Amino acid sequence: MKCRLAVVDARCDEGIVDRLAEFSEEVFLFRSEGVTYESVSCHPDIFIYQSSHDVVVAPNAPLSLKDQLTALRIPYLEGKSFVGERLQDSCYYNCLATEEAFFHREGFTDEVILSLNRGKRMVALPQSYTRCSLFPLSDEAFITSDGGVAKVLVREGYDVFLFAPQEIRIPVHAYGFLGGTCGKLGNQLLFMGNPLRHKDGAELCRFVEAHGVAVVALSDGYLYDGGGLFFFE
Repeated sequence: MKCRLAVVDARCDEGIVDRLAEFSEEVFLFRSEGVTYESVSCHPDIFIYQSSHDVVVAPNAPLSLKDQLTALRIPYLEGKSFVGERLQDSCYYNCLATEEAFFHREGFTDEVILSLNRGKRMVALPQSYTRCSLFPLSDEAFITSDGGVAKVLVREGYDVFLFAPQEIRIPVHAYGFLGGTCGKLGNQLLFMGNPLRHKDGAELCRFVEAHGVAVVALSDGYLYDGGGLFFFE
């Protein structure tokens, strides 16, 4: 069964967009201009926070995105923080939550998101680009490409797979983040690219599948960090 909407970096490979149409009724190509720096200007995870219960969108996210969410009757809240060009200004929405815990670098989160997660255990991470570098398979298992993040999560008792970030493609930078290459739809983890092209790919797939999640490669190319895949059911 397809979801209603998938949101993806407008710069990703055309073949990835074509494959996403197999999983979603509509595909929104995300793009911003003149808001933040080039490498993340088309990354949904810079402007959108999504948990199993809530969606928060930056006030200066593209109007076309808000119009699309409204047209499809997908509820969302508007954040208080405007995305900007400084590092701190580009991280407000780049965080994660499970049913019991909230994950982000302290002092970098939009106040609306903090309010929604009040009462949860705060897991403070050293990486302000949390959603970029980390992705949950369940409340207890995560994949990440950040060694500092992995160290904290292991200390907190989580099951973690650490993936070397080299060969993850991203504009401008030498390499990208693992969390930015994927998104979860039901029990499937969809990747922009093929994890098996990477030296850690087979082990990554085994870890993901061991936690009851199927791996779907949307293309046969190298993994592409496009700021994550966001699915709205």
